[in-house]
Amino acid sequence: MTAVNVRAHSGVRPVDPQRDMSAIVDLIALGFENELDPQGQKMLAQMRQAAQRRALSPLGLGTDMEPTGFVWAEADRIVGNLSLRYALPSRTRGQMIGNVVVHPEYRGMGIGRAMVKAAIIAAQQQGARWIGLEVREDNPVACGLYTHMGFEAVGRQLHLIRPVGTSWPNGMGTALTWQASRPKDRLRWMQLADAVYSRRQKWVLEIRPNEYNYGGLERKLDLWFSGEHEEAWLYGETEAQLALHVKTDKRSQYHVWDILTHPQTGEAGAQAVVAQALRATRRFAPWPVIALVADQAPLAQALYNVGFKLHRSLTQMVLEL
Repeated sequence: MTAVNVRAHSGVRPVDPQRDMSAIVDLIALGFENELDPQGQKMLAQMRQAAQRRALSPLGLGTDMEPTGFVWAEADRIVGNLSLRYALPSRTRGQMIGNVVVHPEYRGMGIGRAMVKAAIIAAQQQGARWIGLEVREDNPVACGLYTHMGFEAVGRQLHLIRPVGTSWPNGMGTALTWQASRPKDRLRWMQLADAVYSRRQKWVLEIRPNEYNYGGLERKLDLWFSGEHEEAWLYGETEAQLALHVKTDKRSQYHVWDILTHPQTGEAGAQAVVAQALRATRRFAPWPVIALVADQAPLAQALYNVGFKLHRSLTQMVLEL
C-alpha cells in the first residue's frame, strides 16, 4: 500500500481527528478553494471553525465536520487526504469517497492511488457492498485512476452557477398549476427521481425520501433559526412531472435550486420549472444561484438562457465490492 518512492517515515494511515484536522482543512483549501461555489465556501469555513474549536478544546465532543478516512503523512506533514464515510440511506450498504487531494509538491507519486486502495480495503472489511465517488469530468488523471482501479461511471450531473449581480429577467411566467410540496409528497419526489436517475447513480447522489421532506412546522423552525428560507413545489396530477425546491441562505447570501424534470416533459417542462424558480427567487437580491441538475439538454439550456454558466460536470462512479 505504501510502494511509493518517497522518504522513510511516510505512508497512508487512518485519520486522527485530534492530530490531523487543522492540516486536512488547510490541504482541502489548497486543493479546492479556487473552485468552490458559495455553498462549498461556507462548508470550508465551517470546517475551519470546527478545527479551531478542536484546537482550543482537545477533549471536546466530536462533530459532523470532523474528518474521517485516510491521510498520507510525509514524516509529520499531511500531504494527502481522502474522506471515507457511510453512504445514506444505510440500507444500500455503501460508502462514499470524497475530498481526495494531494499537495501539489507530491503529486504523481502514487499517493492518491494508495489512499484509494486503503479506502477500498477498509470498506470491504466493514462489509460494504459498494463504494462511490464523484469526479470532475475535466480531470483526466483522476478519472483514469478511478477507472483503472475498477470504478465504473454510472451517470453525470451538471453543476451550474448564476453569477452574483446578474439581474433577474422580466416577463417570464408559467401557466402551470403548481402544488406546494408537503412531507407526505416525498414519495412523489422519489418516483420522479427514479425516472431521472439510474439506480446506482442515486446511490452516489444519496437520493432518498427524507431528502424531500419539505414543509411542516419543525422544518420551518429549523430553517428560521439557521437564517434560511425554502419553497418547494410539484406539478402533475397522480405522478409528479416537474419538481422544484428553492432554498435561500440569507446569511451567506446565495440560492440553491434543486430541479427534477421528467424526460418526457422536454423543453416546455424545463422552461416552466425555471420560470417558477425565478418567481420564487426574484424577491431576494440577485445573489449567486447554484444548481446541480441531471444531464438533460433541455433543462441545461433553459438555465443557460437565464444567465447560468457551467461550473463543472461531475461524473458519478461506483465500484461494487
